[in-house]
Amino acid sequence: MYRLFSEIKTNMLVQYRNGLYHIGIGVGIIIAIAMSQLVNIEYLPLWMAGIMLLVVGGSTFLYAAAMVLFERDEGTITATLISPLTSNQYIIGKIVSLILLASLEAIIMLSGALIILYFMGFTIEMPNLFVLISASFLICIIFVQTGMIMIVRCRKITNFFMPMLVVIIFLQTPIFYFTGLTDHWALLLFPVLPPTMLVLGAFDNLVIWQYVYALGGSLLYITGLGYWANKAFIKHIEGHI
Repeated sequence: MYRLFSEIKTNMLVQYRNGLYHIGIGVGIIIAIAMSQLVNIEYLPLWMAGIMLLVVGGSTFLYAAAMVLFERDEGTITATLISPLTSNQYIIGKIVSLILLASLEAIIMLSGALIILYFMGFTIEMPNLFVLISASFLICIIFVQTGMIMIVRCRKITNFFMPMLVVIIFLQTPIFYFTGLTDHWALLLFPVLPPTMLVLGAFDNLVIWQYVYALGGSLLYITGLGYWANKAFIKHIEGHI
């Protein structure tokens, strides 16, 4: 357990030194201002769900990939893996540290937008912050795991960039379900749809089956993707040391 906490602390320190916290705070402020000025307040929950997927999820996906590539190029990943740290602990360290970064980004975006709207004279009903933060945790975990599955197969960012764009765009598809453009059952199979439904649940109560689907589906996908990410890491990283 000490090794895991040490890995999380090291990841957070590396992220801070590389300016990821500055970037996250800056992006959060920009998105908060944009949301307060451009978004119809009636559609704020829907916009928040979309931004969680595109900005919060997409950024953690990219951050995770960039950190692994950087560590691979510098050779520090080799030093890490010949230590007692396991592959699972390495991945969990990345997930937890990036969850904290993404949660800070999400809190700044939402609270900033709500504060600006309040001073503009709008009447705002506060969302359930516990549900919203839980949803952001789940979204981040899925995006980080997906990023890890992909990046371990690549040696250069150029080899990763186009597949990354395709996957990130693909993972945005569930937003069509919530906009009403289509309610096809196949969208319920997308791994990010369960936690996205939970984002909307922070602004409005869901029915029982939706909570069961949001939580159960999220945990199911996280378990499956976690297993896949660990196996891919062992095969493509540990197997080449």
